[in-house]
Amino acid sequence: MGNLKVLFGRKIKEYRKIKHITQVQLAELVNVDDKHISCIENGKSFPSPNLISKLAEVLEVEPKDLFEFYYLQDPVDLRSDIVTMLDDLSDEDLTLAHKYIRSFLIK
Repeated sequence: MGNLKVLFGRKIKEYRKIKHITQVQLAELVNVDDKHISCIENGKSFPSPNLISKLAEVLEVEPKDLFEFYYLQDPVDLRSDIVTMLDDLSDEDLTLAHKYIRSFLIK
């Protein structure tokens, strides 16, 4: 998986855009300098636990949601992760996974 600071920054940016607010607006809402938000989103700095809590509150998510970035991995890591998950399945679950994947991909 990629750098924690970079992935965390991507999540902040993703949720900020969902809320349709700018970096300046987010900074005001959490009482920090807008340059700090920019540094967080660009993976150059990491927020304190207190700021993580404030960000989650303002973005209306649970703090744990800010750390769920498995889907932000690069394609090579995603493929590897999928293969690992499939390798761990029973034959019955593998058949079910195949059914779900096929129904998702074929329209």
